[in-house]
Amino acid sequence: MITGNSQPRLIPPTQLRVKAGFVVSSPQDEDKKIILLNEGELLALDPKANNKVVFRILPGNLVGVGALLEREPVRYIFQATVDSTITIINDECMESELKSLPVWLLAVIRAISSKTRRINESIRSTKTDNPLASLASFCKYQSKDEILQSQTLLQEFAWLTKTPIPTATEALKTLIRRKMLVPQGDGTALTVPEPQLLGIFSDFLKSQDQDLPWHPFKLSLQQKKVLVWLSTLEADTAKDGSAWINLFKEHNLEISVADWLQMQQFEWFTEQENHLFALNIDKVNYYLLALQNEPNIKGTVK
Repeated sequence: MITGNSQPRLIPPTQLRVKAGFVVSSPQDEDKKIILLNEGELLALDPKANNKVVFRILPGNLVGVGALLEREPVRYIFQATVDSTITIINDECMESELKSLPVWLLAVIRAISSKTRRINESIRSTKTDNPLASLASFCKYQSKDEILQSQTLLQEFAWLTKTPIPTATEALKTLIRRKMLVPQGDGTALTVPEPQLLGIFSDFLKSQDQDLPWHPFKLSLQQKKVLVWLSTLEADTAKDGSAWINLFKEHNLEISVADWLQMQQFEWFTEQENHLFALNIDKVNYYLLALQNEPNIKGTVK
């Protein structure tokens, strides 16, 4: 006969107040744990690179999920830079919480954790063949005109792609010379004036690496005129092929059927139901931005 409370006993996480300089976790620790930073700041230090700073952890972020759930090795030393408050979830605490969850939710958590581990392994094992293209692609996800710290940007990029800092620094200088990144103040910060341009530049470099023609720089004069005119139209304007060709003629833009087919290859139009073709204004603007910045992209800007 079972008496008393049959519910599994929950072991609460531990909250600690640590001083600046305190090491909250390191590869030498035998116990695996998740660390949630409540207040303060932590640094991730790489012991294999003379404790070089890899990244910073700010309040609300946590580390150690892979170590606790997937038994991954702890790669970094996590040290408080200022007096900080942390929450520690160890094995016993996690197990007690997981036992109280329904089976389906536990399966979801395990699946997400496993997927995250595979993604991290893929990122860590991939070393970019073209650091300049890779950095441009990395920077295109930054917000327009947001103030970015150059050193932090380089450290994050180098860590993700396993690119040496000197190589990443040279790539950064190239993007600055081509005016795709703009230094601010004393040069320790920068902004991205046009994130899409960085993606375009990355695509251009990849096409060069593969020895493939890059369509934006292969347009005829007539195709460029059509492109500029299309950029003035409303997004998603839809007509059948004949109507589009007639509309071009009305605006003194004579094109052949071959030209029309090539525009579809450029993805300036997307085919819809009932044989209609909708203007793909995003792709049109992509080509237009590439042409407007051709000297910067090709590296002929002074």
